Amino acid sequence: MGKLLKILLGVVALAAGLLIVLAVVLPFLIDPNDYKDQIAATVREKTGRTLSIDGDISLSVFPWLGLDIGPTRLSNAQGFGEQPMASMQKVQVRVKLLPLLHKQLEMDTIRLSGLRLQLGKDAGGRSNWDDLRGEAGEKAQLGASHPGQAAGNPLAGLAIGGVEVSDASVLWDDRSTGSRYELNGLTFTSGAIEPGEPFDLELHFGMNATQPAITGQADLSGKVLIAESLQAVTLDGAELKLDLQGDGVPGGRLRLSLVTDIAVDLERQTLEMPKLALETLGLRVSGKASGTGIGGADPRISGALEVAEFAPRELIKALGQEPPVTADGTVLGKAGAALQWEASGNHAAATSLQFQLDDTHVNGRLRVDNFASPALDFALQADQIDLDRYLPPLAKGTPAAAATPATTAAGGAAALPVGALRGLNLTGTVKLGALKAYNLRSTNIEFTLKSRDGLLRVHPAVARMYQGQYSGDVSLDVRDKTPRLSLNEHVQGIQVGPLLKDLSGDEKLTGTGNVDVRLLGSGATPEQLRRTLNGNAAFSFTDGSVKGVNIASLLRTAQAKLQGQPPPADDQPNQTDFSELKGTATVTDGVVRNNDLSAMSPLLRISGEGEVSLPAETIDYLLTTKIVGSLKGQGGKALDELKGVAIPVRIGGTFSKPTYTPDLAAALGDVATEKAKEKIEKKTQKLLKDKLGDESTKQLLKGLFK
Repeated sequence: MGKLLKILLGVVALAAGLLIVLAVVLPFLIDPNDYKDQIAATVREKTGRTLSIDGDISLSVFPWLGLDIGPTRLSNAQGFGEQPMASMQKVQVRVKLLPLLHKQLEMDTIRLSGLRLQLGKDAGGRSNWDDLRGEAGEKAQLGASHPGQAAGNPLAGLAIGGVEVSDASVLWDDRSTGSRYELNGLTFTSGAIEPGEPFDLELHFGMNATQPAITGQADLSGKVLIAESLQAVTLDGAELKLDLQGDGVPGGRLRLSLVTDIAVDLERQTLEMPKLALETLGLRVSGKASGTGIGGADPRISGALEVAEFAPRELIKALGQEPPVTADGTVLGKAGAALQWEASGNHAAATSLQFQLDDTHVNGRLRVDNFASPALDFALQADQIDLDRYLPPLAKGTPAAAATPATTAAGGAAALPVGALRGLNLTGTVKLGALKAYNLRSTNIEFTLKSRDGLLRVHPAVARMYQGQYSGDVSLDVRDKTPRLSLNEHVQGIQVGPLLKDLSGDEKLTGTGNVDVRLLGSGATPEQLRRTLNGNAAFSFTDGSVKGVNIASLLRTAQAKLQGQPPPADDQPNQTDFSELKGTATVTDGVVRNNDLSAMSPLLRISGEGEVSLPAETIDYLLTTKIVGSLKGQGGKALDELKGVAIPVRIGGTFSKPTYTPDLAAALGDVATEKAKEKIEKKTQKLLKDKLGDESTKQLLKGLFK
């Protein structure tokens, strides 16, 4: 046995000695530079490219199996110019020889310097590596393992002394789109890489881009841990810094800092990001995330994000834009958000959303399904919002446009974005505790918004306003070439005076009102809609007054002028009281026609007819007034001779400057005619009575004055 052991040890010693001798002698016996031409010929045969190795090739065997290659160039594809597709100044790769016998890979630091890689496409979309794809590449692609699947016969151990890449650049030139991107001054260094042991890495590069036009610098650092199975990677304390500038950067300059921890396990298909902190443009965003099914057919990720309080107005400036001119210059002063979120390959959702803008607090949820054809579902609730603070300031004396909760939500003043509306697919509900829009105030607002295949509908829509109730059903149909608007709105029990005071600054009408409106219009702008409105309306008001006109005073003044007397003193309010005012209207091409206005008060009975043009904002209306009581209640002595007489009052002018003109002369002419008729009848009756007697006289007068 002892003799056998000595023989075995001798064989091992001899083998080791031979190996050492070969390691020392082999580099002297074999000069790899002798094979340059053969290597170049093989590359040309297989690819049609020219490989030029200008520097020396150095080979070492023991204790390192190493290869050093000097300046080397690979020509570009035909049609891509004379510059080489790839070139390098030097590369050094060394592997320990003996550990390979135990299926362990121990490498020295891999060094690569002066790399120049030029990639691109020509005007026809052909890339400069298309000709390098061959059967070997196709077979390799077909035989590639799936994510999470371990490769066959992996090395039992892997150790790399580190990686050093210096003075490298990568160019992407896409002539089919005119875009050009370049990474220059690229350096990459790492510590010793060994599975199960953490190591540091640092990456730096400059960049140049044409679409969009951007230049800048990027730096990445962190600590990496590769699992012994090679199926999991952890990146701790990763920090990315970007400093970009150019026309393609919002605001011309962007500085960004991102710090995060990431752990990816390909075998378990999990992702963990316990920390994320982003700072840019005055924003500070923090969050976390985790995921399952990573690399599989159904990846799912969820997490949380928080945006610390910031000033939207300053953010807009940082993005190179002018903040909007608002009625309240203090708005857009603070905002913040927090949300819980989830996402998959086909959906994204904010399952819990909290958002603050100035004094408004919003919470709710959002979900988007089917990214190829997005469908949005949401439910939002806000405490209060004053939209007037965010609208442009009105010129002095300019009345605000009327708005209801539904019409405010359904549209705006600009032309309709028809293309976007046709592709809109959403369902959602909105609740507001209080809303102020166009100086119109409402509370307890709720509405449901639905849009699909070009049909947008706001229904049901309800709100409390001015001690009354609003309800509405608004739809916008953009399926055809010309958009169509449908309004079906109702208000019950509202106090009209305060509403008009807020809306226009003038209480032209007071009382408790009910209004029903059903209108249809077509067009892409508010002006077109006004000109095409068709439909009907009904209204009724009780216990109120019409401000700006005192019909009793108008009648007294007109009577005095007819009698050649000065107008009587009048200290009564410039208004006409009523106990009831009602009517209906039809709307044709934006012109409102009313034929059955009826107003009653202890003094007057008023009927009216005429029309109002919404596009032109003009009035052409005739009121017919009858005095049924004493004018003393309106301040002044009675005009008994006008009782029961129909007195026309013509209303004209515009919405902003209406005019009132009573036609008392015609009314008094009718009165005079009636009185003359009465006098003739009395005298004739007296004469005939003397001749014919009472009964015969009555029959004759009946025939004459019927």
